Amino acid sequence: MRALESARTDRLFTDELAHELVTAAAMGIENVTLEQVEGQRVYVSVSVRTHYLDAWCSQLLSPNAIRQVVILGAGLDTRAIRLNWLDDGLSVFEIDRSDVTELKAQVLGIDPDARWRGLATDLATESWSAELHGAGFDPTAPTLFIAEGLFMYLDDVVSTDIIAQIEKLSAPGSHLLGVHFGRGALIDAETQAMSAAIGKNGYGFESVIDTTPDKWLGDSWDVLSATSIAQYAPTVGRKIPYDEDAIGAEVTWMFAASLSAAKSQTSSDGSPRA
Repeated sequence: MRALESARTDRLFTDELAHELVTAAAMGIENVTLEQVEGQRVYVSVSVRTHYLDAWCSQLLSPNAIRQVVILGAGLDTRAIRLNWLDDGLSVFEIDRSDVTELKAQVLGIDPDARWRGLATDLATESWSAELHGAGFDPTAPTLFIAEGLFMYLDDVVSTDIIAQIEKLSAPGSHLLGVHFGRGALIDAETQAMSAAIGKNGYGFESVIDTTPDKWLGDSWDVLSATSIAQYAPTVGRKIPYDEDAIGAEVTWMFAASLSAAKSQTSSDGSPRA
């Protein structure tokens, strides 16, 4: 979807590496054309959410206060290269399965010393925070955490645990960007159909934000922005092919949050920070 978006004259972003990665993954979808997907909700949603997250990444990283990024369930995300993070000296940690991290390192030709670390660990079952520390993550430095298209595949218990671990890893000045289904996904027929289809392949949609992102994240985070994909799409010249007519009918939330000022005053064990 990102490769197809990048070929448009009115593209919302440019991802020249996406087609290369999809081709190397040999899943067969590299032959999909823009004409086949244009106007469809998955394509439009991916393009819109990518634009939203890119814009927030640019805003949060431009002052240079944040020098490390952690991408949870990174998949074929290419931001470390296409947004010049490695060239700018940022440390980037990407967490996913070993086959994904190995594919990206090989196809993209990332130098092992380029401040990029692909960590093969399961966010749902393993202590991924320990893997981060072992890879050189600095818990005293402000960090940008990104979770795009991750939480909906995890149940509420696992998602809550991940948020808690992010909080423990976050130094003052840290931020979290996320995308997660809203309550509308429970009643939207097409979302339910997609869930049933991917469930046949061993996956499935396991959870939603049942309230709003600020309540879901809790008091440790200050939400700077919270909008649904359908609400944001018209601001960048796109339209999602469904309506969110009622309050609480958001199908997919996008949000940006910062570690709260009160939380920034204490360490992960509750003692005052230096």
